[in-house]
Amino acid sequence: MKRITENLRHQVFWTLDWLKGGTLRAHYKDIANIMENFNSHKSQTRRKDLLQKILNHATETTDFYSKFKGYKDLENFPVIDKSVMRDNFNAFQSSTFINKPNKIISTSGSSGAPFKTYQNNEKVLRNRADTIYFQQKAGYKIGYRLYYIRRWLPRYRISSFNCKMRNIEMGDVADFSDSYFEQLIETLSNDTSTKVILSYSSALRDLCQYLDRIQAKPSTVKLSSIIAMAEALDDNTRSKLEYYFDAPIYLRYSNHENGILSLQLSQTNQNLQINWASYFIEILHLEKDVPVSEGELGRVVVTDLFNYCMPFIRYDTGDMATASKKDAFFNGSQVFSRVEGRMMDALLNTKGDVISGFNILILDSFKNIRQYQVIQDGRLTYCINLVVAGALKDEKKIVEHFKSFLGADAQIKIKHVAEIALLASGKRRLIVNNYQKKEFKKAKS
Repeated sequence: MKRITENLRHQVFWTLDWLKGGTLRAHYKDIANIMENFNSHKSQTRRKDLLQKILNHATETTDFYSKFKGYKDLENFPVIDKSVMRDNFNAFQSSTFINKPNKIISTSGSSGAPFKTYQNNEKVLRNRADTIYFQQKAGYKIGYRLYYIRRWLPRYRISSFNCKMRNIEMGDVADFSDSYFEQLIETLSNDTSTKVILSYSSALRDLCQYLDRIQAKPSTVKLSSIIAMAEALDDNTRSKLEYYFDAPIYLRYSNHENGILSLQLSQTNQNLQINWASYFIEILHLEKDVPVSEGELGRVVVTDLFNYCMPFIRYDTGDMATASKKDAFFNGSQVFSRVEGRMMDALLNTKGDVISGFNILILDSFKNIRQYQVIQDGRLTYCINLVVAGALKDEKKIVEHFKSFLGADAQIKIKHVAEIALLASGKRRLIVNNYQKKEFKKAKS
């Protein structure tokens, strides 16, 4: 009966789209054709046309880009970021879409000032098609039950009616407790639906720590897949999820203002397939607006090919990543071999070099460390906040490990705290760089 209901939901969904003109199906097919025939002349031409069209549209209909009219090459356009768009909000809006029913997209501002943008209807449909296409590759099909775990702020909440129609179960990280996890596992165990968990990586880490604490055995819960999002997924959490749930684990990289930028599609490697069907993505030098070599860490800069309402041309996401063509899911395309997270919250060693945030994930290997956060307050000064269950005998070992990548002259203190607060978004920031923020403010003043 459950399978019949799932298939019925799937068929009704696409039938409704057909009745509306089949625009979502058309976007879905376009994404599939571009990605699955990546090296073909047709795919290359389509991607080139999409890029040229958004550049032409931006220069012809927005005040900000009007001065670049006639420019054909993307590198001739400036790299922008949230602050530039925020300070020139009206200038980024296309005259073609003013006073039209555009969708408002806003972020909580938990990592800085709040940010608002608009999306035209075709962009909204493209995002939906991206989600359907890429998550189907990762085990989720329209009609399956989706356990969606995140911070459900009022503006993000889904109505009870829509949850029922879309077969979504909302889980809120603000409600997390041992009793919550106990109930979640019981609910999953009793649910015979084909189901997928879509969750913040940090929430999955908390779930695994709960299962460790109660010395749980591998679960009988049957999942189609688990999709982690919003933050990097450390190897320790990934292996624990595989142990407890015996399900494929995938990682999604997306943002509110654009959409799904990449998603892990293979179980043979952890690369994230870049969504070249809807975005043109550059990896630029950390300090200059020039491309980095393959495999070198750089800034993720996005050109959104479908937001005609408020064009994002060479938008610096604030995140860092390394990209390569090695082990791509779709032959010939580039993938993210690693996504590091926000540039402004990257650790610097005592020489001022950016250090991979993955270095701090060794803290996950200490069983009685329940939460942690690393703060850089000065060029040489660092503080490691720890929430510990019981005694911690390895503080010296932790300090030695951190000095191995920060520098022998690093001044590191360990501070025991009762709780590490969640951001407004519901995520828990692992790295806070107060020193880099101070230097950034000095440079701007």
